[in-house]
Amino acid sequence: MKKVISLVFMLVALSLGWPATSDAQMKKVSMQLDWLVSGYHTGYFVAKEKGFYAAKGLDVTINRGYGSGDTIKVVAAGKSEFGQAGIPPAIISRGKGAPVVGLAVIVGKSPESILSFEEKGIRKIKDIEGKSFGEPAGGAIMVMWDAFVKFAGIDTSKLTYINVEPAAKAAVFFSGRVDWTFGFRPGFDDVIITRARKEGKKLVFLRWEDVGWKTYGSGIITTDDLLKRDPKLVADFVAASMDGFRWVIENPDQALDLILKGNPEIDRAAAHLSLLFGIDGLLTRAAREHGLGYMEPDRMAFQIDLMSKAGNFPPPKAEEVYTNRFIQKKPVTVSPALEAELAKIR
Repeated sequence: MKKVISLVFMLVALSLGWPATSDAQMKKVSMQLDWLVSGYHTGYFVAKEKGFYAAKGLDVTINRGYGSGDTIKVVAAGKSEFGQAGIPPAIISRGKGAPVVGLAVIVGKSPESILSFEEKGIRKIKDIEGKSFGEPAGGAIMVMWDAFVKFAGIDTSKLTYINVEPAAKAAVFFSGRVDWTFGFRPGFDDVIITRARKEGKKLVFLRWEDVGWKTYGSGIITTDDLLKRDPKLVADFVAASMDGFRWVIENPDQALDLILKGNPEIDRAAAHLSLLFGIDGLLTRAAREHGLGYMEPDRMAFQIDLMSKAGNFPPPKAEEVYTNRFIQKKPVTVSPALEAELAKIR
C-alpha cells in the first residue's frame, strides 16, 4: 500500500512540476553565462523559477559570465558543468584542444552588424569605405573581421580604424568621433537602441546575416567528459533549459517581469529588447522544424571551416564540435502580438 501511495505522490508531483526527489538527492549543477545577466538569458531563470530543473532532479546555480572566452575556459576546466558561450569562439577553442562541445544554439543568427547613425549615409556594406570606425583591438568581432571583409568584398585600405577601450565604445560612437562601429545582438544593440531612443537619434544596422554570413551567436556548451560520463544529466539540463526558453516565447511579458524581479539592476527597456533579440535568435527556421536549439549542419560546417582558417588549425570533425542528440521537437506557440514585435526589430 505504501508503494502505491508513494507512486501516486510521485506522479502528482511530476504533473505539478515539483521535484520527485528529495533535496539530498538533487544533483547540484552550475551554469555560467557569457556575460552579465540580460533578457536573452531569461530561459534559464524561468527553468529554475518554474521548477523545470527541479522536476529533472537538478539544483542549478546560474552565474554571470565574463565573456565567452572565460566561460569556455571555466567549462573546459570542469569548474562549471554547463555554460553559454559564443559558438565561433567555442569552435576555435575546440580546434586548439579544449574538450568543449555545443549542445544547443540559443542565438541562432549572426549577431554582428555595421552600426551607424542615419546621418552618416551608410546604407549598404560598401558604404563603409572611406569612413572611420571604432572597436577595441581585442574585441571578439575583430577575430572574424579579416574573414568578413574578404567575404563581403570590402577594401580595408579605405577604412580608418580607431582603437577604443571596451568601456568607452558606446561613448565614442555617440560622440560622433567615428562614423560607425560594430553592432552585436543581443548584448550591445539593446543598450545602444535604448539610449538612441532617449536621445532621439536614428540608427542604421547592416546585419552581416543579410549578406550571407552564416555564423551563430551563443549556445549551451559542456565537456566531452560530462557528455560521456552522465548523458542523462546533459539531456535533463538541455530539456529543462529549452522548456524554459519555450515558456519565455509563449509568455514574454511575464518572462520579462521574472528576470527583472530577480535582477532589479537591469534596465527594463534594454532587458525587453534583449529578450526580443533572444527570442528572434531562438525562432529560426531550423528551430521551428526540428526543435528549439537545433544547429543546422551546413551552417555549422561554414563556421568550422571559417574558424579553422581564422585560427590556423586543422578543422575538427563536426561530431567533435556539436551534437543535436538532446534537441526535442515540441510545439511552441508564438502570439500575433509577439510576431509583430519581432518584425519591428528584424
